[in-house]
Amino acid sequence: MKNIGVFYGGKSVEHDISIITALQAMSNEISGYNFIPIYMTSDGKMLSGDNLKDGRTYLNIDKNIKNQCEVVIRCGSGKVSFFKKNKIKKEIILDCALLCNHGHGGEDGCLQGLLELAEIPYTSCDLSSSANCMDKDLTKLCLKAFNIDTSAYLHICKDEYKNGKQDFIALVSQKIGFPCIIKPATLGSSVGIDVCDDKDKLESIIEQAFSYDNKILIEKFVTGAREFCCAVIKSSNRLLSSKITEVEKGKFYTFEEKYLSEKKSIEKKLSKELQKQIKDCAIKAYKALSCFGVVRVDFLYDEENDKLYVNELNSIPGSLSFNMFDTSFSDLIIALIEEGIKRFEERKKIVYKFNSKAIENYIEFSKSLKIK
Repeated sequence: MKNIGVFYGGKSVEHDISIITALQAMSNEISGYNFIPIYMTSDGKMLSGDNLKDGRTYLNIDKNIKNQCEVVIRCGSGKVSFFKKNKIKKEIILDCALLCNHGHGGEDGCLQGLLELAEIPYTSCDLSSSANCMDKDLTKLCLKAFNIDTSAYLHICKDEYKNGKQDFIALVSQKIGFPCIIKPATLGSSVGIDVCDDKDKLESIIEQAFSYDNKILIEKFVTGAREFCCAVIKSSNRLLSSKITEVEKGKFYTFEEKYLSEKKSIEKKLSKELQKQIKDCAIKAYKALSCFGVVRVDFLYDEENDKLYVNELNSIPGSLSFNMFDTSFSDLIIALIEEGIKRFEERKKIVYKFNSKAIENYIEFSKSLKIK
């Protein structure tokens, strides 16, 4: 029986969506796998409990959780410890971590780095790839390096904006124009995103975006663009693309429309040429950002000019994009875990030790300094 730690929640505006992804994943009973919920609270603690697979628990987590334990990851051991009343209740070696986090602290490389220090295999992109996918500015830089088209944009940090507000607003008007889209650089689920139709509204929308992040992007609005999604997964050294879905929307899909309404992605018939272009570009983008696990690539398609743009990459997509593949959620989870363990075993072969005389030489050098 493999112990699989399911990580979710966290200090993120996408906290609740992460819970839903984890609940969906843990609802799959897979022979040989023991799913252990490891819930990351909004203030950064890791907890486990007997009823965390029940969605009703999260309606009032402090009151409803049963047999609560604090979870501590032990670096270098592959183990997690479960504390109750400041005493270790049990310790478990995790065979793999199934990451269901979205946003800060879980999708941006922080959790991946902790798991690498702990010697625990995990299912998502690694630290650097996660960070590059999370930061939309870095994503665009990587895409451009591989000649992958992305919409024109400017980026600016909060301090830089404060010191040159009017110059930046003028630059947006000159280089990007209106309408444009203002985005926090490292958020998802459409949180903090807005469309600006004219210069008079620009300053207030920028200020709103800065309340969510210290860096923002101003992107050119692709008028009349169709929005497509295509997921990619690595399995048995092969990159497999999912079916292509088109999101029915207006200017952009809001948080509420994504998760709180009955609107759904709809698969539409596309020309074979466009299908191939999207699938090929999704795999190319996955490679460009050195991705692992399952990643959803979002596209904008300017139908009038026959131009396809990569909008962003989601390194831990909502519901792990299981509905985009012609396979069961259970099979997707198995593929992710097997690939995560395989990658971990390959990384263990890397040589991290190098015998040198550096310490001895330093000691001798220090002695000589003291003599003088």
